[in-house]
Amino acid sequence: GTAAYIADQHLTPEAKAKCNYYLKHTLPYYASWMDAYRGAKAFKYVNSTHSGKTTADGNTFDFEQGKPAGGVMGHLVSALAELGDGKYKNLPDSVVRQRLINMAHYVPDMHCPVHIVFPEDIHPKQKNMQLHNNGKSVSYHSFWDTSLGHDGRQQKWSYEKIAATIDTLSEEEIKAIQSGTLEDWSCDIVEMGHLSRKLLPPGTDINTLTKEQKDEIFKLVSKATIIGGYRLAHILNTIFAE
Repeated sequence: GTAAYIADQHLTPEAKAKCNYYLKHTLPYYASWMDAYRGAKAFKYVNSTHSGKTTADGNTFDFEQGKPAGGVMGHLVSALAELGDGKYKNLPDSVVRQRLINMAHYVPDMHCPVHIVFPEDIHPKQKNMQLHNNGKSVSYHSFWDTSLGHDGRQQKWSYEKIAATIDTLSEEEIKAIQSGTLEDWSCDIVEMGHLSRKLLPPGTDINTLTKEQKDEIFKLVSKATIIGGYRLAHILNTIFAE
């Protein structure tokens, strides 16, 4: 919800008005929609839209994965082709609405360091990557998904309060993050995935993490969250530019 909230704060007036028209609500309101309905038969296709496979060398997303039914980057390419250049105006409101709901979730999600699937010769499958906490096994994926609240700094904080803490970049810095191609974005997202495995190797006991290690983990997750939010805003601003 934090990344979607950040995106909502950086929409142009035109994009905000269009999002309000189609969604009848805010972006963060729908941020977890795809998690809530991923098990429903009618929305089975969204199950694969939370992550993306990399190419064999582990340097970028595989853009062919998911055109349209596979990885997250394929879904984004499909959505932009369907909605961009004013094409959304020729679509039923319900189709545009569903695309926006999906993007509110998977554009930030694709920036999450553990939503990247690497070849096993580069990084092990996450089901084989466990952490430890007082002798108990901890899911590697779950730890990273919740690490904005790691070590209690922001537990029980609202996404508004978290966003106020991390959404502090200048307009020039934000424009730099939003610039470039999807291929450029793909490369820096995958780079964050490599860094996450380096910062927190499988088998780590999280109780042994130093303050410096916790700070580096928090920094990476904060970076992924704000980048995902800024880029979601950029995509929507571009689609709805008048």
